[in-house]
Amino acid sequence: MALDWKPRHRDMIIGDIRWLARIADKASAKLQGIIGEYIYP
Repeated sequence: MALDWKPRHRDMIIGDIRWLARIADKASAKLQGIIGEYIYP
């Protein structure tokens, strides 16, 4: 199964915090039920 959804790259920096955008993307996708079978690396 191909992934239709992917979080932003982990090197993106928001507010001087790495991974913040990625964590927000994952949390949002989980709440919306669109994260599917994405593995959380």
